[in-house]
Amino acid sequence: MTKNPIYCAIDTSSIENALTLIKEISPHVGGVKLGLEFFTSCGIIGIEKVSKLGIPLFLDLKLYDIPNTVKKSLKNILSFNPTYTTLHLTGGSEMLKECVNLKNQLNSNTNLIGVTMLTSFDDIIANEIGFIGSVDKNVENLSTLALNCGMDGVVCSPMEIRKVKETFGSKLKVVVPGIRNQTDIANDQKRTLSAKKAIELGADIIVVGRPITSADSPENAAEIFHQSIK
Repeated sequence: MTKNPIYCAIDTSSIENALTLIKEISPHVGGVKLGLEFFTSCGIIGIEKVSKLGIPLFLDLKLYDIPNTVKKSLKNILSFNPTYTTLHLTGGSEMLKECVNLKNQLNSNTNLIGVTMLTSFDDIIANEIGFIGSVDKNVENLSTLALNCGMDGVVCSPMEIRKVKETFGSKLKVVVPGIRNQTDIANDQKRTLSAKKAIELGADIIVVGRPITSADSPENAAEIFHQSIK
């Protein structure tokens, strides 16, 4: 493993706290993920300040809307040249293909990653909102859609890594949140696994949030995660 696959989810509403945290953990992570909590508080200015630190960036805004709206939003995101950004695969093929075409037109190196099923979902919740069948089956179906639309990869829980990798191999990068070590609290994540096991199963990127950011020493926690996958 030549690159550190750990991206830390910086879920904070404070730019200064985020910058301090990133500087502290940067020796032990491969990049940072900025999501909705950060963006709705810190906005474009926050992204710009984090970008200046020079650490690989994952902008995780999970775009989902009509194709034209998502395409225009993605164009703004690509101007920051993040390593990864996310779209909801349930937005459908027209939305996804327009985004892939935009990326190609702009000669962007950003990886477009499709969100399959949130790691807070189980079969009951998935069925409650209208998905038919199991979470596993829906992840497989949505991953097929991602491949057919030219996406670079998918987000799935640790529980689906093996199946996605067996089915799609290197054709799709697999980004995996819901990473917890045995002593960590699961919080609202329902489908979790250790960092080491996720990497062994084939995850290309693992996302670790609260087990690092809420630790007494985020730097030490990040180092422990990094050491666990070497």
